[in-house]
Amino acid sequence: MELEMLRYLAAKTGLSLNYISKDEKVSYLLSQIWEIFGESVILKGGTALNRVYLSKLKVSRFSEDLDLDCSVDYFGHDLDENIRNIKAGMQEVKDFDVSGPKILHRTLRFDCHYINELGNRDRLRVEFYLSKPPFVEAKPALVKSPFVDSYPTIFRVYSPEDLLARKLIALHNRMDGKDIYDVFYALKLDFDTEKFENALKLALDFYRIDRNFFENVTGKLDEVRKNARYIGNSTNHFIPKYLRPNWVEMIESLKGEIEKHKFQIG
Repeated sequence: MELEMLRYLAAKTGLSLNYISKDEKVSYLLSQIWEIFGESVILKGGTALNRVYLSKLKVSRFSEDLDLDCSVDYFGHDLDENIRNIKAGMQEVKDFDVSGPKILHRTLRFDCHYINELGNRDRLRVEFYLSKPPFVEAKPALVKSPFVDSYPTIFRVYSPEDLLARKLIALHNRMDGKDIYDVFYALKLDFDTEKFENALKLALDFYRIDRNFFENVTGKLDEVRKNARYIGNSTNHFIPKYLRPNWVEMIESLKGEIEKHKFQIG
C-alpha cells in the first residue's frame, strides 16, 4: 500500500498506521491460505465475525487473529500426518517470513513476519486447531477487510449462529473488551434462534461448560462494568473512532439483551 493511502485510511478510521497496514496483510495472507488449503480449514473468531457478518451492519472493528479449525471432512485422525500437511502448506506462503509451527496441545501456531510500509517489523499469527469441534454450518463466503479494499477472498467460515455461540463462550471465559463488543453487535444480526441454540448446545458440551453459563455471563458483566474504563482503554484502539462506545452503557445493554433473549439450552 502507498504510504499516502495508508495515512489517509488511518486518519479516516482513527486506527493506527500499523493497524491499517496489518489489516491489508491479514487480507493478503488469508487469500494465500485459501489458495493453499481451500475448504479444509474454517475461519473462526473475531476476524470471521467482523469481516463477513458485522461488516453488513457497518460496525466492524480491526481483528488480526487468524484462527482456523481443521475440518474433519478433509483432515483425518492421524495427528502426525495432519501436522506434516499443515506445515508443508504454510511453507508455500509468499512474502512473509514464516516461522513455526509451535505445537500447543492440539494447536499449531505459525508466526508470519513482515516489514510494513513504515519500516517496522511486525507479524501475523496463524493458529490451526486440530480438535475439530462440532458445528451447525460452515460454508465458503466472501471475506474482505471493512477498511482496505485489497485482496478480498473466498474462505470457508462458520455460520453467524456458530460464531455467536463461540463468542459467548469466549466472553464467559475471559470478559475481554473485544468479545463484549463482538457479542453486543452479533446479537443484532439476523440469525436463526433455533440454529443458535443448537450451536450453543454443541459448543457447551464440547468445551464442558456449565449449562447455567448465561447466569454466569450476566454476573461477570456486572463485575466487569466496574472496570469499564480499563475495558475502554484496552479495546478502543481496535475500534474505528466513530464506533467507540460508552462502555458502561454497552455492558449494561448487553446484559439486558442476554437476559431478554433467555435462550433455551437445557
